[in-house]
Amino acid sequence: MVGRPVGSGGQAKELSRDEIKRINLCLTGSAHEHRNRGLFFLGLGSGMRIAEICQLRILDIAHLDLKKEKIDVFSSLVLEKHSTKSKKSRTVYLSRQACQAVKDYLELRKAKDESLPLFPSQMNRLESLKPNTAILMLSKMFKAAGVRHASSHSLRRTHANALRRKGVDLKIIQEQLGHSSLATTERYFKVDPVETKKAVENLKF
Repeated sequence: MVGRPVGSGGQAKELSRDEIKRINLCLTGSAHEHRNRGLFFLGLGSGMRIAEICQLRILDIAHLDLKKEKIDVFSSLVLEKHSTKSKKSRTVYLSRQACQAVKDYLELRKAKDESLPLFPSQMNRLESLKPNTAILMLSKMFKAAGVRHASSHSLRRTHANALRRKGVDLKIIQEQLGHSSLATTERYFKVDPVETKKAVENLKF
């Protein structure tokens, strides 16, 4: 696994917009481009843990209309308690970008059975991709794009911080991430002096 930054207190690195663009660009023309892009942007656009993503079946996130050759990707999905770290079911919402990346991947894959894993193992298409394999895949993506000190958990932290910057209530972010306590969610955020400066400068009484 790619290492985390020294002095980060064990926290995963947050990806910058430039780094995300570089990763996306490096995926173009690469092996398994659409699958890897689907995995990457689903992580960024949902904040789900890698293990949660790996356990998804197609039917959890999309409906295949084989007669009309149409794929509808859901804007939200329910993670059952057996597939979450907290052992509690929760609803997860997806960004439009994540939905589109998954749709592009499924259209190219041309799966005809919704019960199949969303991201199948390359060794056995009936089995789900192992989390450790997904982590290695992401590590290779980061390396190819020259993104240092990132980990699979960086997708989750980037998602959380993007919501925070949009002014989303921390309780909502907690629910989205599936944290058992608000204190755990708060550890995802680091005080940015630039943000603080702008916030104070814009104060008006």
